[in-house]
Amino acid sequence: MNKQVNMLAIAVIGAGVRGTSLARKVLTSGMNAVIAAVAEPDLVKRMKFAEEFSIPESNIYEGWEELMANPGKFDAAIIATLDNQHTGPAIGSLMNNWHILIEKPLADSYEDCLRIVNLQKEKKTVIAVCHTLRFMEGYRKLKELLSGGVIGDLVHVEHMEAISNFRFAHNYVRGRWAQEKLNTFLLLHKCSHDIDYINWLFSEKCIRVSSFGSLKYFTAQNAPTGSTKRCSDGCRLTDTCPYSAIKIYVNGSLEEWPARDIAATHSKESHLEAVRNGPYGLCVWHSENDVVDHQTVMMEFEGGATATCTLTGFSATNGRRIRLQGTRGEILFDESIGTISIREFSGNRNEIINIPQTTIYHPEDQDIVNEWLASVLSASPVTVNAEEALRTHAVVFAAEVSRKENRTFQ
Repeated sequence: MNKQVNMLAIAVIGAGVRGTSLARKVLTSGMNAVIAAVAEPDLVKRMKFAEEFSIPESNIYEGWEELMANPGKFDAAIIATLDNQHTGPAIGSLMNNWHILIEKPLADSYEDCLRIVNLQKEKKTVIAVCHTLRFMEGYRKLKELLSGGVIGDLVHVEHMEAISNFRFAHNYVRGRWAQEKLNTFLLLHKCSHDIDYINWLFSEKCIRVSSFGSLKYFTAQNAPTGSTKRCSDGCRLTDTCPYSAIKIYVNGSLEEWPARDIAATHSKESHLEAVRNGPYGLCVWHSENDVVDHQTVMMEFEGGATATCTLTGFSATNGRRIRLQGTRGEILFDESIGTISIREFSGNRNEIINIPQTTIYHPEDQDIVNEWLASVLSASPVTVNAEEALRTHAVVFAAEVSRKENRTFQ
């Protein structure tokens, strides 16, 4: 552990949306902690973050490597870089004896996760991994109901990460997570939360994994007749195509998502320029994407219980749906409408619980940050430490091996 400090000095590595959100929760935690430094390669993000958190010029860094050269100045780090950029900052922070709050995944390979776990054990610092589902109200309620024996022994979990077709095309066909080499494989990026949660529901160990999936639809072979490389190149389908970049990014609400993502200034001219020259103007059938557009993972647990986790970019709604089936009944949680339905086979209980919808960005972040800070300052446990993250990440890595090598992984 680090020496006891009066005020925990925290460095933030990655000043994007997630890093900024987590940093803000440090300030609203009411605990003895301050955001003391930032490392961010993007100049605009770096300076905006520094201004918001009043960070002195001496503590503003372009890269995490420069930050690591100052081990005695800081006590902890929040790591919120892209998925494939976690290992270096995590190892560097541990070598400096810093505590870590890290966005999922812990790392983008099993070997790097194991390196982090082993070094953390040696250094005896605190690592908390941001698996948000464990902290969200609806999913906590599901776990509480299951633990209370409402449906008896758990037999099967059916889980779906339903990404609306519109959101999928924006983020994973045209967007920043469309290519595996620029981030990581999609199951780890999008469903490490989901597979972590499924494994948390079971008291038994996952012993067998199999997975199927592919990039089936958003390929050049499926391009409709009359489509062009760019939507601005005179595509004949502009009026009827649900993915028309002209309709979405130029003729839509320019300052609202998703149009706001494609340009720094929100005028028709600047958005049209982005469509003509940037990735968001590419036809979804002629883009440079290579991540899967659907995937299913099948899990078997000790004792014979099973689970499936399906990731799909072909949903009419956005939000997860999960069904828990037990020996005495079943529970269904539909995140998109905010309801938990409970049905006992005996007929004694047929209930709907409403989970309030929120417009706040990741409200569970406050609980995650509070728990991490409390662990650092008073040695209380965290819900997902590095070893627990490795345990559930292992299922994700195994699933991807199964998909690519067409075999069951044990």
